Amino acid sequence: MQAGTMIVASKRPLPRALLAGGLLFVAAVIGGVAWRRHHAAATTDTSSATTAQAPSSGASDNDDSPTAILLGLARTSIRENRLIAPQGNNAFEYYMSVLDLDKTNATAQEALRESFPQASDQIDRAILDKDLDEAQREITLLREYDPDNYVLLILGAKLDAQRKLVTAEDEARALAIRQAAAAK
Repeated sequence: MQAGTMIVASKRPLPRALLAGGLLFVAAVIGGVAWRRHHAAATTDTSSATTAQAPSSGASDNDDSPTAILLGLARTSIRENRLIAPQGNNAFEYYMSVLDLDKTNATAQEALRESFPQASDQIDRAILDKDLDEAQREITLLREYDPDNYVLLILGAKLDAQRKLVTAEDEARALAIRQAAAAK
C-alpha cells in the first residue's frame, strides 16, 4: 500500500514538468519561426525596414516565453472559473508551474496568495457535494503551495469526517439490502 502511495506522489510533479517542457518546446518553435521570418525579412527588405522590425521581434519573444505563456493560461483559467479544477488545466497548477520555472515570480506568488481563500471555498463545496476524491486532489494541490496552512488542516479533517459519513451511509444501505433479501 505504501508503494502505491509513493507512485502517486511521484506522479504529481510529472504533469507540471511535462507541461513546462512542452511549453518550452512550443516557445522554441515559435521563437524559431519568428527568427526565420525576421531573418527572411532582413535579407529582402531595406536596412531601415529591418531596423524597424527588430524591436517588435524582441517584444514578441518576451511575450512567448514559457513563463508568459503559463501566466496567460492561468489568467484565462481564472476568467473561465477554473481555479483548481479540472486537473491539469487550472490556474493554480499553471501558477505553480511558473514558480517551478522561476521561484521568485511575484505575479504567480501574489495570484496564488490572493486566490487561496476562493480555492479553499471550492474545496469545501466539493466536500459538501461528496466529491471526495476531487476534494482530496485539490487539498493536495493547495498543500504544495502552502503546506502549513491551518485552513487546509480544517478541510482535511472535514474531508475525513465526510468520508466516514459516506462509509456509514453505504454500510447502512448494504445492511438494508441484505435484510430485504433475507426477508424474501
